[in-house]
Amino acid sequence: MSKVFQLSVLSQNDPGAADGDKLCCKIVGVCNGSLREGSFPVNDNVALPIPPQEGKQAPATPTWFLIPENGLEGSFTVEIFCPTDPSYPSKTIAVSETDVKNWAKIPFGERENQIYEGGEYGIFGFAQEGPIYTITAGVLNPRKNGN
Repeated sequence: MSKVFQLSVLSQNDPGAADGDKLCCKIVGVCNGSLREGSFPVNDNVALPIPPQEGKQAPATPTWFLIPENGLEGSFTVEIFCPTDPSYPSKTIAVSETDVKNWAKIPFGERENQIYEGGEYGIFGFAQEGPIYTITAGVLNPRKNGN
């Protein structure tokens, strides 16, 4: 059975981060595989969930499951943006299965986040074995170490 490459995207909605509760993502590219049932839509705006208020259940985290084809490593290209704020700098991120596997080989306590945007528009990514990659937007000044 082939492994599945999993990508999830959410918003941390930090105080001081720009538009953390209004962010969306869109998968604009999927290479070398097909999406498994249960994946969120491709080429559609998907609202990023934020941490729920106390006593409320968290909404589902947008997740895509890529089944590799022909022995090739898969990749995703995702755009993160704010549809209601034209001044929000949209960010396109390409993530390959190979990169995620390499980042995940590093011992957990030494693993670094990939910083895609800093400051009030913060976005970072974190790799886990699987391969699983999580992109978190709505972060104020993301850090290289720690999640």
